[in-house]
Amino acid sequence: MVRISPQACVDIADTLRFTEVRLGESVRNRYQDLLQETFLALAEQPRPAGSRLRDELAPGLLSLHLSFNVLQMTDGRVIRPRHIVFYRAGTDQIVEILRVLHDAMEVAQNLKHLHQQ
Repeated sequence: MVRISPQACVDIADTLRFTEVRLGESVRNRYQDLLQETFLALAEQPRPAGSRLRDELAPGLLSLHLSFNVLQMTDGRVIRPRHIVFYRAGTDQIVEILRVLHDAMEVAQNLKHLHQQ
């Protein structure tokens, strides 16, 4: 099961809005599918290849960069995802998506609220 935090919902909406404005509706739809597929895959396997334990940011925090998946567009363009999913995997079979941040963002600054939880 996947639970998406309110802040992650904002991150996702902002990302999809920006993607559509910048790259078009078809890329936005592909990126949305990629996010959904990633979240479902994390529910099945919370520690896939490429995931990292990020205890330096918050205890039990995990991350997965979406760069493992390249989006090939029908017009020949190749889109390389630039976002990192930050999540926790509980012992109760629930994966909580906490943030979805662009890899150029200051990660520690955007995750400092997790130390207060």
